[in-house]
Amino acid sequence: MIPEAGFLFSIAGLNASLAGLGGLLIGLRGGSELRPLDALRLRQVVEFAFTNLLLAISVQPCVALLGQDAGMRMCAALSLGCVVAAVPVLRRRVARVDIAWGRSWVAIAVGLSAAGVGLAAAAAVAPSAGIYELLLVAMLARPMAVFVLVLAAMDGPAPIPGDGRGR
Repeated sequence: MIPEAGFLFSIAGLNASLAGLGGLLIGLRGGSELRPLDALRLRQVVEFAFTNLLLAISVQPCVALLGQDAGMRMCAALSLGCVVAAVPVLRRRVARVDIAWGRSWVAIAVGLSAAGVGLAAAAAVAPSAGIYELLLVAMLARPMAVFVLVLAAMDGPAPIPGDGRGR
């Protein structure tokens, strides 16, 4: 077992909890119909959380099979692929339901994606458990940020910054 396993499994557990909270939010909405933006965001919470969970628990077997450096490089490359692939997928989904990107939503998405790309590239070039752990923390922030946006939208009908109702 690698020394970082405790941290990695903690991150995996946090992501599993976020995925479960996304389902709980849907249940708390009761009979009210989800707006397309809320449905999109709740889907993001679950997808990001499950992806992050898989990336966190993949480190141990990759390192065991490939060695420390190669295993960390493999996980960093997978993480980079996930972060980069999420951008066009999200853009396509947003366009399909005709949701406008709010300024704060764009800032959060771009900032967290840029952090993910930078940290994943750094971990792939110079494999380091510390850099990969920072990457997982940055990736954990993605479903957390989306979750907070969903919670803020539940407070009332008034538009919130970045809720997709303005540009």
